[in-house]
Amino acid sequence: MGVALTRSAQWTAAGHGTATLEVTPLNEAILKEIIVFVESFIYMYPREAKFVFVEPLGWKTNLEPSAFGSGYVVSENTVKSEEVDKNGEPLLFLSVPQIKVRNFGQLSRLLYIAKDRKLKEAQACLEANRDPVVKILGSDYSTTKREDSSTFNGLDKMTKGDDPEQEIKTNVAMLIQHLDMHLLNYSLKHIALEIRLNPSAIKNDIDLLKRYSGKGEQTVLESIEYTSDYEFSNGCRAPPWRQIYGEMCYVLVKPHDVETLCITCSTEGVFLNGGKTDDEREINYERKGKIYKDLITILREKSATFSKNMAKQENTFNEEQQKEKFQPDEAPKKEEATTKADSEKTTLQKNQINFGRNPIGKRLEPSLNWKNTVDLKEYEWGMKGLES
Repeated sequence: MGVALTRSAQWTAAGHGTATLEVTPLNEAILKEIIVFVESFIYMYPREAKFVFVEPLGWKTNLEPSAFGSGYVVSENTVKSEEVDKNGEPLLFLSVPQIKVRNFGQLSRLLYIAKDRKLKEAQACLEANRDPVVKILGSDYSTTKREDSSTFNGLDKMTKGDDPEQEIKTNVAMLIQHLDMHLLNYSLKHIALEIRLNPSAIKNDIDLLKRYSGKGEQTVLESIEYTSDYEFSNGCRAPPWRQIYGEMCYVLVKPHDVETLCITCSTEGVFLNGGKTDDEREINYERKGKIYKDLITILREKSATFSKNMAKQENTFNEEQQKEKFQPDEAPKKEEATTKADSEKTTLQKNQINFGRNPIGKRLEPSLNWKNTVDLKEYEWGMKGLES
């Protein structure tokens, strides 16, 4: 909802007006996932649904006052929710065509009221609130200040204690965080339909080069390391918003005779990028120089020592490289040893999204199995997760 919106969703260039969400399958999929999350919020998390946003989410709506019924005070051009905050202010206020909503409970009700227009309402809301997390939780929890992380800046400051309001705010932050991680992983499914990533081949080459690297005079490199320890479910280490461009991972390579090289591995090939930024929190993704077919080729050209030492061990290296290509075929044999019950359990776990039990920072597996209807029995685990 934060990083997923700003980095995975596809936006038009702002130009002279406000940037809008492009009409693409990926954007529609992201919007539908957010709608399911918000619609079910009032039933899954009734306490958290009452949490009042720091600032209201406001946008231009297509809904008419006549669409609102029980629970609202309706006039010709305005609507006020009977539900109010501690100061007596309504948590939903519509003055045609502008609407302001101040908690998830009212957002949930609004989507039900919108019916077949809920997709347009969700899009209008998100276009008008490019970083909704800031308005919901406050500026300390911005997701746009740090592009290399999907973790809210202020989440680590939150702790559950004796303050009930702070505890509820913490729960809301965690739920949004889990949604964001789900959306990032979910977007990879759609990216994979358009771009054929092959991270396994790159991974094999990097693993082999590591074996031949070190301090010895005969080693081909001093070191080669990924810039990120996080590996997504599709095997890539590049952020989802870079995977859209076919990028799979970034490696820091230290040859014996030249400065450290920062290399991008992509579906087009491999190339030098701009290296680590000054604060070393992210990569300067801009390509520097031409594209090479693989890591070996670019390193031969950039390092004379690599080229010389590689020539001495080329036969052995090539033999191991060929063996590595057949390693993935051995995986199914190991899986055959699992029992039918274990197999079914694993499949079930992969097909569920558990907002309540997955801790922050733990890798979430992508799933396409969210339902479009609300089933209260299926949501009971959510509340249990928050109470644990």
